[in-house]
Amino acid sequence: MPETIAGITIPDTALVREATALVRQTADDTLFHHSRRVFLWGALKSAARGLEVDLELAYVGGLFHDLGLTDDYRTKDRRFELDGAEAAYTFLRDHGRSVEEARNVWLAIALHTTPEIPLRLAPEVAVVTLGVETDVLGMELEQITPEQRAQVVAAHPRPDFKERILQA
Repeated sequence: MPETIAGITIPDTALVREATALVRQTADDTLFHHSRRVFLWGALKSAARGLEVDLELAYVGGLFHDLGLTDDYRTKDRRFELDGAEAAYTFLRDHGRSVEEARNVWLAIALHTTPEIPLRLAPEVAVVTLGVETDVLGMELEQITPEQRAQVVAAHPRPDFKERILQA
C-alpha cells in the first residue's frame, strides 16, 4: 500500500523499494530522513509551481543526492555530489530507466548545491534542488503549509539536523 505524507504519495514500485533499501543499508538515520524530506519538500514545491514530475525519478534523486557522503559511495578524488550522481545513474540504468531519465537524475544530484541552474532544467532536476534549499536553508517555506511541514517532520524528524549534516 502506498505511503502518503503531506499529500505526496511515495510511489509503491520495485524501483522505489529497492532505492529505499539501498539507502537504509548505506546511510545513517540523519541522511535517510534528510533525503526523504528533500524528496517531499521538492515534490510539494514542484506541485505548487505546477510542474509535472516523474515521482519515481524524483524519489531516487532525493534519496541518492547525499549518498556520496557515505563510506560505501565516497571517493577521494571527486566531489560528493558526483559520487551520488554516478550511483543514481547506474542504479536507474540497471533498473531499466532510459539514458535520458538517468542523466536527468545525475544532473539533479550533481547540481544540487548549485543555485538557480537546476531550476531551469527538467522538473526531476529542479525537484532535488527545491527540496535541498528547503531542508537545509529553509528557503520559500511559505510555499508549504504549516500542516504539510508538520506532517513531513513528523514522518522524518530533524533532531539536531544542522550539526549532524555538517558532521557527515
